[in-house]
Amino acid sequence: MDRETTKREIKSLIQHTIDMNLTPDKLADDFKIAGDLLDSMAVTNLILALEEHFGFTFSDEELSLETFSTLESLSAVVHRKLEMQDV
Repeated sequence: MDRETTKREIKSLIQHTIDMNLTPDKLADDFKIAGDLLDSMAVTNLILALEEHFGFTFSDEELSLETFSTLESLSAVVHRKLEMQDV
């Protein structure tokens, strides 16, 4: 899966995981996720949705503010994990 496809799928999961009227065009690469958009419960729900959708588990080190700070940082971690699965 290429990085743009990964990012589109993450945007869709964000839309379906949180209770807001967000559209993909409002979720730019530098869109702040943790803190601005999602509280801790919403981040937990997003983590579970990502793990279920993509079929992996985040490590403790990946469960950080850095990973969930922006759409770009989150998609980079998810894409890297997906590439590791393909090896």
